[in-house]
Amino acid sequence: MAAKQKSQKSLAFFLNSFKKSLNVFLRETGLHGLKFVGDSALSIWERSFFLIAFLAAFVMTCQLISNIYAKWNSTPVIIGISPHATSILKVPFPAITICNMNQVQRSKVLHYKKGSSEFDVLKLLCSPESTETEESVDADPTMWSTLFGNNSLRISDFVTNHSQPCAQMLRYCRFSAVEYDCAQLFRHIITDEGLCCVFNFLPSEFLYKPYSNSGKNLTGRLGHVPVAWDPETGYPANLPKLYYPTTAVGTGITMGFTAVLDAQLSEYYCSSTNGIGFKILFHNPITMPNVKEEGLVVGVGYETNFRLEVSSSEAMPSIRSISRDDRQCVFKNEKELLYHKIYTHKYCENECIAKFLYKTCNCIPYAYPHIYRNASVCSVRDAICIRRAQRPENRPESSKCRKECLPSCFDLSYAADALYFPLAKRDFRIANKQLANMNKSYVLENIAVMNLYYRESAYYGSMRNVYIGFTEFLSNIGGVMGLFMGFSVISIAEVLYFLVLKPISELIAWKRSKKLDGIKPNPLEVQDTYEFNQNKNIWHTKELYPKGFAAKSFRLSRKNTKILRIKDRLDNRAFL
Repeated sequence: MAAKQKSQKSLAFFLNSFKKSLNVFLRETGLHGLKFVGDSALSIWERSFFLIAFLAAFVMTCQLISNIYAKWNSTPVIIGISPHATSILKVPFPAITICNMNQVQRSKVLHYKKGSSEFDVLKLLCSPESTETEESVDADPTMWSTLFGNNSLRISDFVTNHSQPCAQMLRYCRFSAVEYDCAQLFRHIITDEGLCCVFNFLPSEFLYKPYSNSGKNLTGRLGHVPVAWDPETGYPANLPKLYYPTTAVGTGITMGFTAVLDAQLSEYYCSSTNGIGFKILFHNPITMPNVKEEGLVVGVGYETNFRLEVSSSEAMPSIRSISRDDRQCVFKNEKELLYHKIYTHKYCENECIAKFLYKTCNCIPYAYPHIYRNASVCSVRDAICIRRAQRPENRPESSKCRKECLPSCFDLSYAADALYFPLAKRDFRIANKQLANMNKSYVLENIAVMNLYYRESAYYGSMRNVYIGFTEFLSNIGGVMGLFMGFSVISIAEVLYFLVLKPISELIAWKRSKKLDGIKPNPLEVQDTYEFNQNKNIWHTKELYPKGFAAKSFRLSRKNTKILRIKDRLDNRAFL
């Protein structure tokens, strides 16, 4: 019972102290309108008016702060134009992949007879989208295993051995106003379009994991030294004199890349399109080319000029603190791929498709990354399974993995405008000596000329940055609170002091003085203490509780009497 009464007295003291501190706070605070609420000279209606106005301002402030937070949370990243121009001398010239539309050379496959394993590969290459075989297999599931079950030929090996080599395709090469032997610039590469030739593309040891046996870069006779490059870190600090991926030295056709291509029409057996010519793709030096879907066409008998435009995306380091799902991009060291050393959006999607195809057919097609060490390359007998797995109705099975593939925060891509005109049909002098020495009819039926060059010497990329940083967020909130309520950081200190710290400190002081008040005083000191306490201007515990508290009677020691005397003297000095 005594403990309960003691607790009630403590609570009553705290509430009384809080009330007094609140009155002082209302009179002294800088918050708009509260000084009028605490002004006892005003009527109750006037004080109520200012209280309602303060509450209305408070509600509006909360609403606006909620809007600011929603905008900050929903749009953490903004994509704008980079404030600084980037010179073409600081980025690689695009990798160039050239593919003849002819899948295999006639002279190399004409002797294969119907029913042979090689002839079956030709059927797959020359009729990749035929539905007749699939419908027959769907009707009779054992038909495919009967026809091709023993055919273990790999399409990639067959294409490598029977397609047109780069030495026959490329008749003339010039880069940065210097003529080169095309064999020293280009390497063979296996793509979804078959055997192609690529220039300025990093070799496999820079792109794939150590255990990966890519088989994609079949030769490497480039005279320059390969260096590690990626869009995020760029070139290393120390570069050799000759290196690749190399950069351009200027703008215009003369400082660009020129090639004379020979289609060899007499060697056409089957085309990947409806005619003859070449497919060309300009791509990032670290990105595997997807020539079949993205390649540009260069027609035979024409000279085609491609004017390059560079498109790049960058990101400020400050967005690393934002989650990947919110910023919608990935830095290169944030996600590790199974097969590739460098993360790109396309590589991530290709690995997802490769996982699905391996799970479905227990092999991986040659055009997809070999993500598992022991995975086999699909052969002819696996072709029907791959076709079924790639049907539109089966694509959702790999879409879950592909949804996790976000774009790279740093990327570099190229776009080109094509202008073409026919090659010379009559005998007159022309600029290219290589073409001038060729038969005109052969040129018109077999030769294509391409020129690739930059139009501008600098470009502006896109930049990802924090839309509203913490400083801007705090400034917006502070501006709203200052406008509607006159709130500042010092206001927080005022609230904390008057409404929390002061009542608690007075409660603690009261409890300590209560112990001293319970000590029986020296008769010589009682009168002085009593007269001092009668002064109503002193804020003392007896003023807060005029009824007082019962004191226990006990004998005062000299030490306790001395403590009381010192305490009262200190109180008197504080009052004066």
